[in-house]
Amino acid sequence: MTDDKVGRTRRGGASKAHSSARRQAAVNVDKIPSRAKGKAVSTTMDEPRPEDAESQDENEDVEENISEEGEEEGEEGEEGVDEEAEEADEEADEEGDDDGEEEVDEEAEEEMEEEEEAEQPPPEPKKPRKKVTRVTQGRNPPRVKPPPVTCYDGGPSDLSLLPGFGKHVAVPLWKGELQSRYLRVMNNGKKINNFKICPKEYSWFWNVVNASGLETLRRTNYNHTDWGLLTAFAERWHPETGTFHLPIGEMTITLDDVSSLLHIPITGKMLDHNGTSCTKEDGEEMCVEYLNFPISKCKKEFQKMKGAHIGFKALKDLYLDNLKDALKAERLKKPAEDVEFLRECTIRCYLLYLIGATIFTNKSMQYVDVIFLTYLRDLSLVNTWNWGASGLAYLYNYLDAASRPRCGNHGGYNCLFQAWIMAHFKTFGGRFVDERYTHDNPYAARFLPLKGPKFPGQHRSALDTMRMDEVVFCPYEEHRQTRPFQDISWYTGWIMCGSAIINPHLPERVLRQFGHVQSIPRHPDVSAKAGMNRFTIADAFASYLTANYVTEEMRGPKVVRAFDTVPGYIPWLYRVSHPKILPPVEADPPTHANLEEDNVSGECDVSEVTKKVRADLRKALDGQLNLADALVVIEKAYTDLEPVDAYLVRRKRKRDSGEGTKKRKKKKKTTTEDAGTSSL
Repeated sequence: MTDDKVGRTRRGGASKAHSSARRQAAVNVDKIPSRAKGKAVSTTMDEPRPEDAESQDENEDVEENISEEGEEEGEEGEEGVDEEAEEADEEADEEGDDDGEEEVDEEAEEEMEEEEEAEQPPPEPKKPRKKVTRVTQGRNPPRVKPPPVTCYDGGPSDLSLLPGFGKHVAVPLWKGELQSRYLRVMNNGKKINNFKICPKEYSWFWNVVNASGLETLRRTNYNHTDWGLLTAFAERWHPETGTFHLPIGEMTITLDDVSSLLHIPITGKMLDHNGTSCTKEDGEEMCVEYLNFPISKCKKEFQKMKGAHIGFKALKDLYLDNLKDALKAERLKKPAEDVEFLRECTIRCYLLYLIGATIFTNKSMQYVDVIFLTYLRDLSLVNTWNWGASGLAYLYNYLDAASRPRCGNHGGYNCLFQAWIMAHFKTFGGRFVDERYTHDNPYAARFLPLKGPKFPGQHRSALDTMRMDEVVFCPYEEHRQTRPFQDISWYTGWIMCGSAIINPHLPERVLRQFGHVQSIPRHPDVSAKAGMNRFTIADAFASYLTANYVTEEMRGPKVVRAFDTVPGYIPWLYRVSHPKILPPVEADPPTHANLEEDNVSGECDVSEVTKKVRADLRKALDGQLNLADALVVIEKAYTDLEPVDAYLVRRKRKRDSGEGTKKRKKKKKTTTEDAGTSSL
């Protein structure tokens, strides 16, 4: 049996020979006649063996015999070669047998070793070695973990209400840091005021826009906003409660404020899209179908804006193009379907531009998210969406960010923010009142604000020293004939603008804004329960009367004075919150947080108050009272005497600080000088 590979075998397999031996074997095979070429010729691989040397000499003798004898002796030479080849084969077979025996022995040994290994138990896993770190305790002692903070200077001393207060901007401000911080307030008011709208004779346009409930947004925009004023208020916003914490108590922008200031819907289903924007593919499809935006230009615009967004300039140009095409199609008497399609695209462009530049203003102030086009597809259903609640949640979300130290820009509808401040605070923010204003317009259109300084230092100190008589808790009483109070304003729970923007709306914390005595409110987690998503929030809002409603019992009694609170409310607020941003100066020692703050400003006629209380008590005593009526009379007397107590505390504080003495001395000196002048 022959083998193509040259050389002896190793453990039953033929091994390859060295290149020199392979060349020598090829020469020998070429010289052997055709009958002898089929025989195997063995060569060495490592070192020549004696048997291989003998076979090689025999092959050389065979070649010499072949060359000497010629053709006549060819047969004898062939026989000789055959005999020599057979001998070489026999020797190779013997060697192969020896190697085979050796291989069998090795295989048996390997099997025995495997059996022994199988009988032995598996080795135990090695324990990971502990990394030995080099420490130098003398020079680098281990860091000591700081103890948890349980209270802050200026409040809160109880973190049950504001557990994340340590990350609030009020902490560094109280320490004297970030004094030059201000927010760049985003405002697209000029875009809306300078927008060229359709003439009033185009009824097909204005009928749909007016029916959408969003037309009033074009009348509530200001060319200027007061950066410093809005920054000072945003620094007092707390995301846990969704309210501004002021020295006089909590206040916030409610659904009733949105309804009165903007005249947009606050009922219906809130915007419930997933995330904050759609994909580019979905955006391109909607823009082509509902805005008549060519696909090539749409892709270019998305690439420019780095997402599914349309810049205000491109959207305005698209609005004008669709308007021209609609008028041209109407003039050329094209099919009614084509004309209607162009008209609807024109209206959608305008409404998308309007909401993107007002209630959904983002920090870029350059584009509008195409995701809002989802709610404009069917123009007959635009007014069924709750634009007011979603726009308010959008503003709340930016206020949450503005309450952090590292925030620099403030988005949301800041014209609504400033209008709310001007409506509730008489002395904050420069403004004019439009003499041409009528209550048919939104209440925000009543004001013409002035551009204020961008640094909030002056407003911070003014808010810290604000008085009760500077606040108008219910400013819309004269406006109720145009915009009546809606019961949905008592909804307490989560409001949202899509699944990514969810914030609490808690009217029970600002009862004075609804004309009720402010009580100590329940914890926010009770009203705005954790673990809710956009679907459960939508269900809770739709059935708010069931569990998410401020009942009459929770509202309490109506106020006698607009700033009325239950006893203990102000001390509670100073214990769980941080109503003042700046620490007191040395000349004005800080008041203790447990003392009642001034509930009234100016002078208090003590005699008149006491006479009234005594008259009420005498009237009650003359009648027949049960226990419940007696408790009501006592509570009323206690409340009536509260301003007297606050007034006396304030007088004592001034007397102890020497302020009143200085005024009396100055007045006496002035009187003496006047007397001397008159005598001359």
